[in-house]
Amino acid sequence: MREVQKGKLVAVNISEKKGTRKKDVRSCAVMKDFGLKDDAHGGPWHRQVSLLANESIEKMKALD
Repeated sequence: MREVQKGKLVAVNISEKKGTRKKDVRSCAVMKDFGLKDDAHGGPWHRQVSLLANESIEKMKALD
């Protein structure tokens, strides 16, 4: 049996173009075999949605 891990979703972010800053959309549609609707990283490839630890986000914010 698999161990259940719990977490907390704190933001949903998408970008219109790859390589640009993502914006918080608060909610969105998840599309089968695509990812998040209107996200530049959606599509038929291996990483349609990324889950980031809050520690990683805080580290990137500190670099700004």
